[in-house]
Amino acid sequence: MRVALVNHRSAAYGAQLRLLDLAELLPEHGVELTLVAPAGPFADRWRRRGLPWVDVDLPAQGGVRTPSGGRPGPAALTREMLASLRGARRLVPVLRRFDAAHSLHPFAHVPVVLAARLARRPAVVEVVDIVSPGLGRSVLGVALRLAAAGIANSEATAAAAGSRARLRVIHPGVDLVRFRPGPADRAVRSSLGARPGVPLVGIVGRVNPVKGIETVVQAVALLGEPDRRPRLVVVGDAGVGGDRYQEALAAEAAAVLGDGVTFAGRRDDVPEVIRALDVLVNASRAEPFGRSVLEAQASGVAVVGASGGGIPEFVQDGGTGLLVPPGDAVALAEAIERLLGDPALRAALGRAGRRQAEARFDIRDRPGLLAEVYRSVR
Repeated sequence: MRVALVNHRSAAYGAQLRLLDLAELLPEHGVELTLVAPAGPFADRWRRRGLPWVDVDLPAQGGVRTPSGGRPGPAALTREMLASLRGARRLVPVLRRFDAAHSLHPFAHVPVVLAARLARRPAVVEVVDIVSPGLGRSVLGVALRLAAAGIANSEATAAAAGSRARLRVIHPGVDLVRFRPGPADRAVRSSLGARPGVPLVGIVGRVNPVKGIETVVQAVALLGEPDRRPRLVVVGDAGVGGDRYQEALAAEAAAVLGDGVTFAGRRDDVPEVIRALDVLVNASRAEPFGRSVLEAQASGVAVVGASGGGIPEFVQDGGTGLLVPPGDAVALAEAIERLLGDPALRAALGRAGRRQAEARFDIRDRPGLLAEVYRSVR
């Protein structure tokens, strides 16, 4: 079965990297996944693994919310609708070459389902973000009704989509070979700004306004005097907020933590980075799933996650990690302090996280689940 994976943008974040891992395993289940996307970082990664790619330059779209979270005016919404129609027209001849289409990026959902209808091919819509109530959720609902099937990466994401009955939840998996327990590499710790004897607390993911990084900065600042605090490292590049947001955040963090914080940028050695941490934190306001948290659990690293979104679906408070309310810097500081002050608890949570990853989240189980969805729409 030949499936076209349509991704509207060229960036490679958690959802894209997950499909990249699955694409290599899907042929064992009778599926060839071809990326249909513009040239860029995601297409480059895809091609380097020897996977098929079709270069399609889809019209630029910005969604139905402004960068500040408001609703665009009538002219902007009209441009968005026309861009969707142009994108659908460009996709029709491409999708006719495949047995089904899989829409990954939110901006691709409407063009893909329209193009699939015109090409007489089934479409699968994957929801990877928690969509706020309003026009965006309504548009997503239309796309799901036009699609042959839908996938969500967590129960929280499915519930927010407002179309739970049409969505099958398939939690992301983790590569248990790459992400495994092991000693921290001193050179990696040094590259992250760590100093001997100083604990390293890290965030791994997009530097994005919704990720709650400001809360982590505030929490670390509450952990005593500068010479007694853990070091904070932020690993990832600019997301939706762009470089301007990242620069403002870095300036704010430096003002609060001085030289006790490192913005390490995007890294290709994420497994080694995670093993170098003493604690991994995700303080997102509404995390759809939390890929880096699962990767840390698989690596035997203790985690602290926010109790909203999808993280509670695989982080049990006091069992496989600690949970704190989103946006609560005091509770987050207490959780970090608890873990850093109790090595036995830290190790126990790390072991429990690894056991859970082995039992529930092995990436080798995911291609079969995805192939079932594809076969169901033929």
